[in-house]
Amino acid sequence: MAEISKTHGKQKRKSREVINFAVLLMMFIIYALTFTVAKFYDITYPYAGVINFVMLTVLLINNINIIKLIKEKNLELYLLVFLIILTGINLLIVKSGKGAFFVPVNFMLIFYLADKIELEKRTVTAFAGLYMIYLCFYLFVAYPKLFTTFENYKYNTNTAATFTIYTLLCAFVLLEIYYDRSPVIGLFMVILLLKGFQLSLWHRARGAFIMLILFMFFKYVMPSAWIKNKYFYGIICLLETVGSLFFVGIYVVVGATGTNFKMPFFYKEVFSGRERIWYELFRLLVNKEKPYMLFTGIGTNFELESFFEKNVHNAMYNFVVIHGIIVFAGILYFIFIRLQSMRRHTLNSRVAMCAMCALTAVFFESYFDVDIIWADYALNLIFLLGVINSFENDEKISGQINEL
Repeated sequence: MAEISKTHGKQKRKSREVINFAVLLMMFIIYALTFTVAKFYDITYPYAGVINFVMLTVLLINNINIIKLIKEKNLELYLLVFLIILTGINLLIVKSGKGAFFVPVNFMLIFYLADKIELEKRTVTAFAGLYMIYLCFYLFVAYPKLFTTFENYKYNTNTAATFTIYTLLCAFVLLEIYYDRSPVIGLFMVILLLKGFQLSLWHRARGAFIMLILFMFFKYVMPSAWIKNKYFYGIICLLETVGSLFFVGIYVVVGATGTNFKMPFFYKEVFSGRERIWYELFRLLVNKEKPYMLFTGIGTNFELESFFEKNVHNAMYNFVVIHGIIVFAGILYFIFIRLQSMRRHTLNSRVAMCAMCALTAVFFESYFDVDIIWADYALNLIFLLGVINSFENDEKISGQINEL
């Protein structure tokens, strides 16, 4: 009887692995086509949030026993459901665009599932390999051939650089997995990092440059200090989330003084318009005629005098302004709980540490943009969290790699 139960458990685990792989592979194909084929970008861009929601729902059903958790009155599941319903109600109250619903909901689903999707090492290696192949294709084929006219890529060069660096950080996981196998891996790491810097400067893409600099800082300058010290790690978690809001406030106050200067290597000034966008959004949020908006958010049916797009340019501020402080508080809960529980994985795994450095870099880069929550990058976030959750000890890697 025990043998039958054990066999059934293995079959169920195998089935779960196959479905996870299929869903993530589908998301990767969409990711690759979105940033390579202009017509595909036109088709998927308006529906990226819905597509991700469907994929995440499949992953949710595949990786957790919802009925069991309901019977056990699992508080975390109840909190997730409450926040999803509240997000929808808030958007209805402020008569927002319906697509805004999927931004916080998908983000919460990703972090809710972060410690529930345990990817097999061979799965991680396979996807890290796909990222590396796509990165090499982009660097040596797409850039020389595709980036000739706007019609060929449909998005600005800053997005192109950020996308490429984000892909590079995910591909770096593959190099960490094989790091001990050959000294050539270290050389390849240096080449990729130098190429990333060259690309960021060529595009004059501040976000991509900051992302890469911070990744290197956390990985090579202070790789153990900020992880091993739980208090320092907690401060980093606070800075990359709540600290983002303090940054907005300081940026607006300093920008209002008229102080400004050019950034080295980049064509823009330090205060190039975000201070006006953030201040205008704050005034919409703290509305004396509609005080409830502090709790519901302002939604997406607004017009700005300072900018033509409805882009908040700061991920955490986006949650507060568009969805209100209650939804934001719930999102913070899921981020902190997952990052704290995953810290132990990074202590004994260089691979998990690499993924954590990449994730942290994107969080801080999202002081200036929304890349940590952008729908087209959802796969990257799922992948990095999956790597951290799946690698606790690098000594266990070799056996499963040999099974590939």
